[in-house]
Amino acid sequence: MAESFSQEIGVFQDGLTVQIPMFYKLMASMLTVAVIPIFLLGIVSAGDTGSIVATLGLQNSIIVMTLLTVFVVFMWSFFLAKSITDPVEQLSQAATSASQGDLANVEITVTSNDEIGELAVAFNRLINSYRILDTLAKDDAE
Repeated sequence: MAESFSQEIGVFQDGLTVQIPMFYKLMASMLTVAVIPIFLLGIVSAGDTGSIVATLGLQNSIIVMTLLTVFVVFMWSFFLAKSITDPVEQLSQAATSASQGDLANVEITVTSNDEIGELAVAFNRLINSYRILDTLAKDDAE
């Protein structure tokens, strides 16, 4: 993420519509889904079991475990979101280069065998087909 957060968030000309990158949408949704149950458990445990926790001296342990869980969830969400958005950004940049006629430097490195990896393989085949057609067109022109 070479660009800063403020540069990645785009505001359209009408000034009302904000474009939020997929990475941030994924991060927010995963963190929300993962962290809400932790807070709900904290609220529930503060009610009836507060005296038991205080008697046994578990307050610090619960706080540390909660913070550790939130940290692990954040890191997992970050890396999952990056694993989805980085290949899509790479495909987008390659497609932009190809649309400008730069077929020589367009090659996507396939790093996974999931749907995004299949898309990268199909994109590479498409670029190779365009290279062949471009070569044939140049040969016919001569």
